[in-house]
Amino acid sequence: MPEAARYRKVDLHTHSTRSDGHFSPSELVDLAVEQSVSLFALTDHDTLDGLPEARLRAAEHGLSFINGVELSTQWKGIPLHMVALNFSADNSALLSIVKGNQVIRLDRARRIADLLMKQGLPDLFDEAVALAGDSQLGRPHFAALLVEKGFVKDANKAFDRYLGNKKLGQLRDVWPELEQVLTALAGQNMALVLAHPKRYPLTVTKLKRLLSDFKKWGGTGIEIVSGNERPDSVRLLERLSREFDLKASVGSDYHGPFGPWMQVGKFTQIHESEVDLVWQAWS
Repeated sequence: MPEAARYRKVDLHTHSTRSDGHFSPSELVDLAVEQSVSLFALTDHDTLDGLPEARLRAAEHGLSFINGVELSTQWKGIPLHMVALNFSADNSALLSIVKGNQVIRLDRARRIADLLMKQGLPDLFDEAVALAGDSQLGRPHFAALLVEKGFVKDANKAFDRYLGNKKLGQLRDVWPELEQVLTALAGQNMALVLAHPKRYPLTVTKLKRLLSDFKKWGGTGIEIVSGNERPDSVRLLERLSREFDLKASVGSDYHGPFGPWMQVGKFTQIHESEVDLVWQAWS
């Protein structure tokens, strides 16, 4: 692989307003161009709705664009995210999973509203649906409503007091099983990447068990960096990508300008020459 292709600026994990990001798909692509990104993927949560707009704007800029989506799953009762990349937008297996997850999200929102009512709050379901609009309905919309209505002073307090896992623990076991999702998509000509592995409540031993299952069921890659990761965590994930023969993916997991280090195309440096890059086959 030519060195220029290997070391170009890549971002394969970003979010727009079609899920829980700050910028529209077009604005996000514009930002990627401003940051000199040369290979870019939009990976909204459980939706492909922003891809046509992003692809069109990328073509206007001459930016190499990769279809992406971040799918919600679970493994042994632990919620996980998996990024699918470089697929055809009309892939029937993927569309089925996305549609199923959108139904789960709507049902999940109804359950959130019910649990908030049990905590003495009014029924916020219809207002949360309206606030979400074209985006993927989730807890941030309820948090925004709680702030707007004066129940809490900010979103962090909303999660601490009402929306955190300790308050809404019954929601944890709703997503499809990782094995089910992987076996449905394996062999469908796309990259299947475990997103931000160090963010899950797993010891290194349990993470290795997860990666063993992930590989066995058809997973092809691991995100070795997602935003501002600790360098020692990146080195560990580089080693695990080699140990389990999983291609290395990278991304900012950009949602918006919420911190000085958050930027499209910005993440902790990786040792690219020491891992098998997921985008190598796309160059």
